[in-house]
Amino acid sequence: MFVDMHVHCTELEDLSKYSGNYVLVCVSDSPESSYATIKLSEKYEYVKPCIGIHPWLAHEYTTRDASKLLEELAAKVKCLGEVGLDKKFKPDTLDKQLAVFNVFLDYAREYDLLLNLHAAGAWDVVFKLVYSKNINKAYFHWYTGPLNLADQISSVGYFIGANPALTIQEKHREVLGHIRLESILTESDAPYYYRGLNLTPELIDKVILYLSEKNHLEPRKVKDIIYGNFKKLFK
Repeated sequence: MFVDMHVHCTELEDLSKYSGNYVLVCVSDSPESSYATIKLSEKYEYVKPCIGIHPWLAHEYTTRDASKLLEELAAKVKCLGEVGLDKKFKPDTLDKQLAVFNVFLDYAREYDLLLNLHAAGAWDVVFKLVYSKNINKAYFHWYTGPLNLADQISSVGYFIGANPALTIQEKHREVLGHIRLESILTESDAPYYYRGLNLTPELIDKVILYLSEKNHLEPRKVKDIIYGNFKKLFK
């Protein structure tokens, strides 16, 4: 079973082709897409829904919007995402991002929900916020932050995402070569076009092969470890 821990399912054309071979942890960007993600999870049993407001869109919503979304849908999910902060691409809206993110942080702590995190350019800030709030379950999507911070993330039981972009992104390969498999989950972030690479769930196979070569393990063993990591978050 392949695990796609971070995929935008509402933007994919045909989810039925993943039946039997994948588990899709589907993130949302807005209240509207959160409702759509819930509907997909009701149709496909291998879709695990996350609701959230993406930091790129946080300035379009209020903390009340975030609270309303959680009040209406949180009972249907085990995961909040895509949520977090972005100092790299959206530094001008950081104050609004932080206000919205704090709503999700407080809710995750109170109800022991998983956070599916976006933290571009804000890895340390996001980690400190999540850890200081005593969040039990967190996943850092497509991690490219410092190696010493990756060690901290791993040491407290949080997870880091391995994306197919590793084929063209040296920093990501460096991280994945540094962190033990027991702290890694695979993802696609599909549908996303990155530096000429069309990211899709099908490319997770290449991530598994890379991790198997790096760790001198059979691909099936790596898949089993990744799936075991997934089950720790979705008990």
